[in-house]
Amino acid sequence: MIQRLLISAWLSLLLAACATGPSVPARQACETVSFTLLDDFSGARRGRCVAVGDDAVRITILPEGDGYINDSAWFAYKLVPKNSATATITMNYRGGHHRYKPKLSYDGINWTALPDEQVLVSIDKRQAIIWVPVDDRDLWIAGGELLTPPLYDAWTTKMTSTGQTRSSMLGASRGGNPISLLRSDNAAQDVLFLVGRQHPPEVSGAIAFFAFYEALMADTALASEFRQRFHIVAIPLLNPDGVIGGNWRHNLGSTDLNRDWGPFQQPETQLVESLLNRLDDEGKRVRVFLDFHSTRKNVFYTQNDANPTDPPHFTRTWLENARPRIENYLFNYEENPVDNIGVAKNYMYKRYRIPSSTYEVGDETGRAEIIAAARVFAEELMELMLAEF
Repeated sequence: MIQRLLISAWLSLLLAACATGPSVPARQACETVSFTLLDDFSGARRGRCVAVGDDAVRITILPEGDGYINDSAWFAYKLVPKNSATATITMNYRGGHHRYKPKLSYDGINWTALPDEQVLVSIDKRQAIIWVPVDDRDLWIAGGELLTPPLYDAWTTKMTSTGQTRSSMLGASRGGNPISLLRSDNAAQDVLFLVGRQHPPEVSGAIAFFAFYEALMADTALASEFRQRFHIVAIPLLNPDGVIGGNWRHNLGSTDLNRDWGPFQQPETQLVESLLNRLDDEGKRVRVFLDFHSTRKNVFYTQNDANPTDPPHFTRTWLENARPRIENYLFNYEENPVDNIGVAKNYMYKRYRIPSSTYEVGDETGRAEIIAAARVFAEELMELMLAEF
């Protein structure tokens, strides 16, 4: 460990002493002899960049604004090759720390984690140095999969093609990007309400959302019975502006949307309030609410016994029913008081007194395990809702 840290310090000093190119701002090409580093695509965040050798750059990764922003330092950039080499990329973080393990993709769709031996992180986690091979292919490097609005559009098209889901435009974000609403094609009055991607970097939670929703729409006897009894309402991507901009946390209004339920000061959350009012006016009754996120572990945040739900102990029963069926996916649930009303799960509990949970997925949880677990959670939720309501 000490040797690695000494190498890191020595390399940083060497790169600083050998600067060969001008410092360029974000959204401008950063050129070396061996490659160009770009951040001109949806979901990118690279920051200021300077070439510090024929095949080395130093970049400075910043959050989207001033003030407190959750320490989820997202990065995403594209390496366009000129010559074969090994690229050395030093990432310096301002306003945050190295959190996400770098992922690589040669097509922007399929991703693999960069091996640990090709990543060196400083003790204070404010700097990370990575080494990546440069061949004749473009290479995307990011903190996680680039799940941007076009991918959501393609997934929505697949869902609606089943005939079980209908899609409409809930409204527009602050930046004018569409926010889609999915509703199951039935007239049931009791509602399961799902929300995804309030926070841009939280892609493991998005993967869980996709798998969970697909299980609800599956061609199975259980899902078919569930759809006859329950109306499913889902907002897959509430913060498209933040995703497009590669934000760490906020929308374009410099706001954490998951602290704006109740105040409803942002266009995105105002759309949610209007939707809830409309469901109430239609005579619908929201019975269960789930909000999909990512954090450093697999955990469900929900109410404690001091805040009883209807039915009582529903979430605890649901998760314990699922536990024996899940392999290679360790998870816990944390029952907390309902204090911060701006958080989605707390607002929904206060409004309806329903089981309401934040479904958190570990940043680095295996993707196959996320998908398998989400299917089980969906199946067990359907079974319990059919039994309890």
